[in-house]
Amino acid sequence: MQHNVAPCDESGKRLPNELLSSLSKSCARFVVQKARNFVIYKWHQSCLKKIKSISKQIMSTIHPTKTVQSVQPKYTSRFSCIGPDCEDNCCTGWAVSIDKKTYNTYRQSQHPALAERFDTKVKRTRSLSSDKQYARIEMNPGTRACPFMEEKLCGVQRELGEDKLSDTCATYPRNHVLVDKVHEQSLTLSCPEAARLALLHSDAFDFVESPTTVRPDVVEHMRPKHGLSPEMMRGIRIFALQLIKNESLLLWERLAVLAIYCENLTQIIQTSGHAKIPAMLEEMDAMMSSGGIREALAPLSPDHVTQVEVFSNLWQLKIKRQLTPVQEQVQKAIANGLGADPISHEVSRERLVERYRQGVTQLPLALKEVPFFLEHYLINEMFREMFPFRESSADAHYLRLVTRFGLVRFMLAAQCTDINDLPSPAQMARTVQVFSRLYQHDSNFASLVDTALKNTGWNSLEKIYRFLRT
Repeated sequence: MQHNVAPCDESGKRLPNELLSSLSKSCARFVVQKARNFVIYKWHQSCLKKIKSISKQIMSTIHPTKTVQSVQPKYTSRFSCIGPDCEDNCCTGWAVSIDKKTYNTYRQSQHPALAERFDTKVKRTRSLSSDKQYARIEMNPGTRACPFMEEKLCGVQRELGEDKLSDTCATYPRNHVLVDKVHEQSLTLSCPEAARLALLHSDAFDFVESPTTVRPDVVEHMRPKHGLSPEMMRGIRIFALQLIKNESLLLWERLAVLAIYCENLTQIIQTSGHAKIPAMLEEMDAMMSSGGIREALAPLSPDHVTQVEVFSNLWQLKIKRQLTPVQEQVQKAIANGLGADPISHEVSRERLVERYRQGVTQLPLALKEVPFFLEHYLINEMFREMFPFRESSADAHYLRLVTRFGLVRFMLAAQCTDINDLPSPAQMARTVQVFSRLYQHDSNFASLVDTALKNTGWNSLEKIYRFLRT
């Protein structure tokens, strides 16, 4: 049985149809409004959640990045870290500095896998510290490996992301410079993969413009120097690079002309004769085009004795330090090639000169597959260091460049003493990489070289010529 219950008022009378209709409409509006409010509420909560998430991401980004167009050698645009496949990785064997932002982030971290190591292995640098070199990672004793390395991968990057890497770890081996609104990027050859890409490919130094992601905090701003305009500085740099790429001259001849160029440039700048620079560039260009430079350099003869005395002493400064397996392999090959005692590394002067002369004569045979090898090394260093504007004068920068070149050539020649066992291109690239890591990254070594050359009178361009011809 069905029962129809009609709406009634308090006295039991049935409500009029008009009133019933009005109540129904009111109820419907109420329900619709409530539903609408609920949807708005949920949407509002969703927006808040997204805003909080975005805010958290923004707040947690300690090293913002941006993408810029940068001028760079082609090999730089090809570079990508090979991670666990690297044979002499940058996470072992040397000091790693930590910037202030990263240090503070590490100290505040509660990450279960990293917090304890952040607390015990990241130490403040108390002397000569700066925001860029605010702290350091304390390497594991014995292995000298980074304590955050896990199965040849970085635990910090894996757990926290690339943004939480220090500026040093995130940017190496890249160097980024802003020169008069033009971004330039290069690589340091202490990285094995960078050395291979730069030294073993003929098109490595075709310059290109490519998009590059950088941390603005690490971009070096190159200011005008010596009262020169940015345009004039660019012209001076380009001329020097083109000079080293001039294949009508032998490489040692190009270096000799570069010495004249730097000497003239230094004199002009010191006498405030900046207006004479364009004419000087034209004269240098005409001198090379005429072929007269080869006649002027012809009387210079190789001085292997001087080269051995200088560069063997510089090389020996590093042979007794603790080395990685790759570094030890290279240094041992050099010592064996020079005929040195395997323990004391001592060798007679006569034998040393004889072995070096033999090796430097046979070095071109080893370079036959990669005839551009040494040229590429020089171009990389000149471009990376803004040559000739990184030192106090063009002369001083040239002296440092040619000294490093001479030591690299010495280390390569020492491995070419056996005509039947010449080093492969890959082995020579490894030698440059080890040189760059052991010698070039050591600021104390650079100071020792400068002091030694000055004390012995070898810091003048007249004597430097004797370093060049082999």
